[in-house]
Amino acid sequence: MVEIRQATIKDLSAIKVLIKNNDEIVNEDLEALFTVKNPNEEYKMFVAEDDGKVIGFSRVHFYKWNRSAYAINLLVDVGCRRRGVGTLLLKAMEDFAREKEARVLMFDTTVDNVPALNLYLKNGFRVCGYNDKLYESGKTAVYLAKEL
Repeated sequence: MVEIRQATIKDLSAIKVLIKNNDEIVNEDLEALFTVKNPNEEYKMFVAEDDGKVIGFSRVHFYKWNRSAYAINLLVDVGCRRRGVGTLLLKAMEDFAREKEARVLMFDTTVDNVPALNLYLKNGFRVCGYNDKLYESGKTAVYLAKEL
């Protein structure tokens, strides 16, 4: 049975393996999220575990200045997709955003990431914009939002 819990710094090595094994790239210092505090925003990472193995993770930031939450990462191992794990991770981020009294939860993804778009739309998110300059790859980013 899949369990969603808040990630700890001890989960970082498993998260990095998950990222690498799924051909994803995260060009950030994830360890800093556990060691550096920012007075203007709060963030949480969640992991999805199945039988003690990390099979997914997500990360959400809450911005105090405009009471918005932004989902930065949501990744489920390719062999574990289509089992509701992404929805569970999404719900954990949404619960955190509601706890912080965010007025909206937002995401961005590439216009060709159909599985991600389907997940967000199925869970009540709506397209609210695009940006053709966000990604180095030149792909267009689609912004999605869900009012809380």
